[in-house]
Order: sequence, then C-alpha cells, then structure tokens
Amino acid sequence: MEARDTEVSRARSAMRAALPDALWELRTPVALGAERADSHVLDWARRHGLTRSDASERRLASARLGDFAARVYPTATVEDLLLTTDWIAWLDFLDDQNDDRETALDPQDFDGFLARVALVASTGTADTALGPIGAALTDLWTRTRARAGERLCRRLRFHLTEYLAGNVQQAAYRVLGDVCDLGEYAVLRRAAGGVLVTFDLVEFAGGSELPPAVYYSRTYQRLLTAAGDVVCWTNDILTVEKESAAGDLLNLVTVLRESRRCARSTAFVQARELVDGRLGDFHRAARDLPDLCAALELDGTQRQALAACVELLRAWMRGHADWGLSTGRYAPLPADPGYLEDLLPGTVVSWNLPGGA
Repeated sequence: MEARDTEVSRARSAMRAALPDALWELRTPVALGAERADSHVLDWARRHGLTRSDASERRLASARLGDFAARVYPTATVEDLLLTTDWIAWLDFLDDQNDDRETALDPQDFDGFLARVALVASTGTADTALGPIGAALTDLWTRTRARAGERLCRRLRFHLTEYLAGNVQQAAYRVLGDVCDLGEYAVLRRAAGGVLVTFDLVEFAGGSELPPAVYYSRTYQRLLTAAGDVVCWTNDILTVEKESAAGDLLNLVTVLRESRRCARSTAFVQARELVDGRLGDFHRAARDLPDLCAALELDGTQRQALAACVELLRAWMRGHADWGLSTGRYAPLPADPGYLEDLLPGTVVSWNLPGGA
C-alpha cells in the first residue's frame, strides 16, 4: 500500500509540473458542501437511471464531482452547488458515451439522438424515448429555469446546442481516425468540452447575470475564451493517457504531435507553453476591465457582478486543475472496466474504429 501511495504521489507531482507555474499562483476558495454534493449526485444519477450497476456507481463516486463543483463554484449556495454538480455529471455521462466506447458512434444516428436532446432544452418537455439522458436533462432544465433568468437560459440553450454539435463532430472525426487541424482545434475543443455551458452556470452559482453589452463585449469574450482554453487544455494534459487508450483524438497533446510531427514529450512541453500563453491572455484582458466599465458607464452593482464572474473564471482554471490531480475520473485504466452504461437508446449504433482500436 505504501509503495502504491508513493507511486500515486509521484504521478501527481509529475502532472502538476506538466502545467505552468502561473496556474498554481491563482488563489481561490472552496465552497462548503462538497461532501453533501458528492452524496447527492450519486442519488440523483441513480434516480434518473444514469447509473444502473455497482461499477458505474463506483466510477461516479471516484470522480468526486461535488468536490469539483465546490472548487469551480466556490461562492455557490448549497442548493446551487447541488445543481451545478448535477450539470457536470450530466455532461460527463454524455461525454463518456462518445469518448469511452471501444467502437465509434455512427455520427448520423448520434446527431438524430442529440437533436432530440436539444429539443428538451428548447421546449422544456420530457422525451421518454431519450432514456436516462433525456430524463436527467429535463430535471436539470426545470431546476435551472427556476433559478436563472430567461436571458441567461437562452444563452445556456445556445451553448448547449454548440456542445451537442461538437460531440457529433467529434464522433465524425473518431469514425475516420482523424486528428483535427491545430487551427480549428480550440473552437471545436471548447464546444465539445461544454466549457461555455459550465461558464454560464457561473452567473447564478455565486455570480450575477451579466447584461448583453458586458457579456458580448470584446473584453469579456477574451476572458471567456482564454479561461475556456486553459480549462480544456489543462484537461488534455491530465487525460492524454486515458484518452489515447480510448481512441479519443480530440486532445491538445495529440493534435500538437500530429500537426508538428514531434515526439510526445515535445508536444507536452508545447502544450504547457500554450496553456501558459492563454493564462497571460486572460490576465491582459482582465487589465482592460476598468476601461470596459467606464465605456459602458456601469454602476457599482454592475461592476461588482462583473468582478464576481471574473473571479469565478479564475476559480474554474485553478479549481479544475486541483481536482484533476486527484479525481478517479482521469485514471488511465478504470478500476471497474464495466462501468460504462449504454445510455443511448433507439437507433444509435457503432462503427469499428480504424485499426481495430
């Protein structure tokens, strides 16, 4: 046991070193209620049929998603912490349907399934044909609409649609064994990662809803995309072994290795440098916030709302990295190989991956 603990500690130290120092210089609190959220999400997933076996429940428990939510929404109330934990779990369950299969999903059938998922968010109406994914989203959407304003809900629906489309595009790449171009990678990765969905939740889980003039300003959009890239690319560095084993090619390290024809060790170094660069972009955009506030003549309350949202974006970057070093979700080889539930009822079928992966 002691030898294993030492091995795990060394692995975590190595992964921590693989990320830029500037990431660890960010300081953010952690919300109360993480243990309650961890327990709650297990019950929630079981109730909606997302977990139906001991293996899948152990897998979810090892992810410690309540701890994750407490780190990335550090000022959330307990009620909002439970809701954001459930949102993260739902996104993870859908990701696993696309990422963790030994065979690739048929993009056409997957697109049809996800189109019906999008309708749940658009209409708020349950669709029993969607099985657990649809039932869980119906619950999430009902609770979110009770908490968020209509304008924020419209934006959340838009980003959810982008996320679903990104999953279909990822499935199309996976069928062919393609690695996307570096130039298109950031946009596709943010979409398929659902990071803008989780950033929308910032505005009711500890922040305040931002008016369109602020949210869609060049300055705030630069903050969002820089923070999104830091989160997604940090994830890539921490999960490249797991994703390579599963045949998932939407990973910054893999994209760099293929596009620049370099060794994986070199790609790791370059990925670290890119994360560091995006952190620098975030800090430069943050320095423009006083000018934005002056140009829009924001009052004290509006300025506080903006500052709270920016702080939560910082919390997302640091909190995700802290959680990523300890979660069982990023383990290269799951302790329970049979954890993956088939949550795509109906017409969704699979294709064999190129090379039999």
